[in-house]
Amino acid sequence: MRKAARKATQGPSTWHRFHYAVGVFLIAYGGTGLLSGVLMWGDREDEVAGYFGALPATAVLLLVKAVELALVAFAAAALVFRRDILLVPATAGWMAGFAMFAVLDVFTARWGGLVEHLLYLAAFVVLLFLSYGLSAKAQLARAAKDGQDGSPGGGPQLTRTQEFALQAINRAATLTGPRPRPGRPAS
Repeated sequence: MRKAARKATQGPSTWHRFHYAVGVFLIAYGGTGLLSGVLMWGDREDEVAGYFGALPATAVLLLVKAVELALVAFAAAALVFRRDILLVPATAGWMAGFAMFAVLDVFTARWGGLVEHLLYLAAFVVLLFLSYGLSAKAQLARAAKDGQDGSPGGGPQLTRTQEFALQAINRAATLTGPRPRPGRPAS
């Protein structure tokens, strides 16, 4: 009974502590987008009118802000329930939004906006890939803690995509060099 209660409080086997940073970033990003939408409503309406022309800008803007609110809710739920899968709709939602704006930038010949939206799209792709790699890393760590060796029938088997993401994270960690742990002298 005690073991089951402890396992329930530990969260799922794919939650990594750095998922908190991803979730907080998504909430902060979405929150500032919502706040700036409220504070600069007129500017946002003009921007939407430039993209969509005849459509009522207020209705489109309200729809966009409702979607942003839903994305923030997904990110918040991910942190509360410690479920990495709930970070996917938030990240993918902003990716889809920036991809849509990049296409609209091409059709309206807004080349500066295209560069900006492509950079944001790339950043959210990296964030999604990072979250995926962290999930694979947490899955392997949990398997090692539970005494599973990863062999057939003995533990989790990673897909090629998970292996690739994990290798990329490990390579990035080695680029920063070894860092001494707090409270321990460097050797």
